[in-house]
Amino acid sequence: MKKYGRTIIVIAVLVALGLGYYYYLANKDTGKDATDIAADTSEVSVLISKDIMANYPESPKDVVNLYARITKAYYDTSLTDEQIEALGKQARLMFDDELKNTQTDADFYEKLKEDIGNYNSTKTRISSYVIQSATKTKYSTFKDRQYASIALVYYLRQGDKLIDSPTKFTLRKDDDGHWKILFWELTEIDSDTE
Repeated sequence: MKKYGRTIIVIAVLVALGLGYYYYLANKDTGKDATDIAADTSEVSVLISKDIMANYPESPKDVVNLYARITKAYYDTSLTDEQIEALGKQARLMFDDELKNTQTDADFYEKLKEDIGNYNSTKTRISSYVIQSATKTKYSTFKDRQYASIALVYYLRQGDKLIDSPTKFTLRKDDDGHWKILFWELTEIDSDTE
């Protein structure tokens, strides 16, 4: 009888430990940890925390590629106003002073939020983009300033439709030797994009 009594006690203790462990796992807040980890490694977080001026893109293609990544992030996710402004601040670091001076920071952020709102209301997002080969970048000099132009095609997804938006970027080298975006304009599809 003693033998059975000990076995029952051991089984009861093991069952209690198993139930306690199950209760612990069932009430553990795992969703918060996973969300925090995902948020920290998202493209938006990476772009916002990037020290652009310390590691400024070297070529016109690199500048346009970083700008396109930021632009894709604007329209590809649902962002807070703070995130939009932080991304906008990063984008403006790559603007030539002449372009930057066409709007105040506040006007730029307001217009950007309005534009993102328009995209969201039509359920439009940038699904991808393709930049012209660096060997196809066109360089010129005017009044002792260096210029470069390079093409990019944004592919916009609107419901089931895929819309292309070919864009030509013109950049100018500043006094520090950094290529800055002077302006961009919509163009025709260029067969030289890679």
